[in-house]
Amino acid sequence: MSEQEVHTSVAQRIIVRFLANEGVKSNEILTRLRVQFGDDTLSQTQVFDWAKRFRSGQETVANQSHSRRPRSSVNEINIHAITNPVEADRRLTVEEIAAESSWSYCAWHRHASSANWQLSKFDPLLLV
Repeated sequence: MSEQEVHTSVAQRIIVRFLANEGVKSNEILTRLRVQFGDDTLSQTQVFDWAKRFRSGQETVANQSHSRRPRSSVNEINIHAITNPVEADRRLTVEEIAAESSWSYCAWHRHASSANWQLSKFDPLLLV
């Protein structure tokens, strides 16, 4: 039978489940995990929480699914997709760019500031 790699946190939860079902106190479980896993040990809060869950009847060691904040879409591809039109027409405002992209106004302002773009500029030639 082939060995399958198990994530460290899942392995620790399996141990917590076993020891909690054996009646071992949470402090003792944490001590044993620290001896076994060292710096990669789950935090005290996590160990106590998982032990409480297993004692109350939970069987699964997997995380419960929950809603999350969407991951950021700021990456190199998206940066180039927007910076190219900006470099072609420097008169675009941050509001216009944000309206045409999936980025928020704040994200664009932060990116423009970090790229040292001049956000407001008086150009007398534009008045003619």
